Amino acid sequence: MFSDQDPIRQQLIEARRNQILDAAASVFAEEGFHRATTKEIASRAGIAEGTIYNYFESKDDLLIGLMSRLAELETLDDELTEALQGDARDFFVAMFRRRVEHMVEGQETLQAILPEVLVNADLRERYYQRYVLRIAEMLEQYVRTRIELGHIRPVDASLATRAVQAMFVGLLVLRILGDETVVERWETLPELLATIIFDGLRAEGGE
Repeated sequence: MFSDQDPIRQQLIEARRNQILDAAASVFAEEGFHRATTKEIASRAGIAEGTIYNYFESKDDLLIGLMSRLAELETLDDELTEALQGDARDFFVAMFRRRVEHMVEGQETLQAILPEVLVNADLRERYYQRYVLRIAEMLEQYVRTRIELGHIRPVDASLATRAVQAMFVGLLVLRILGDETVVERWETLPELLATIIFDGLRAEGGE
């Protein structure tokens, strides 16, 4: 009999969650979030429909789960703690690059679910609280710690964090809209953003 803390049980739970999320991503991308049903998702996953509710509260919860997985939300806190031992710029580039790659892989799913987030007030609030705000709070603490350690100059950590989030979201939207410059030079964006954030746009030697 497995205990709640048994690592094997946790692995099995995580595997089942990912199985369901994979199916949800596929169905959302094909049908759109609004038309997709948990019955179809369960069929795609090869499980009974009721099994979904052992792992997710609702279809909305599946959406939040997909976004969290794309952003690797569950590992972000540990990444930020570990990153304090290294260079802030190098960490920014690596983290941004890894996450934009995941977002591109899930672009069709994002196109299907983002409109629903924008028009559904309840879902928008859950999305903000469980996804956007959690990321903002973790990044904000990271920036504050870097400031305390003297690694970066004092700035408004709350606004700086949200400015970085806004750049990321804005570029993702431009890619979804098919902006040729963004699509063609997507791989160069992490380094460019790091230059803008850490070095600014002022010419060398300029005042």
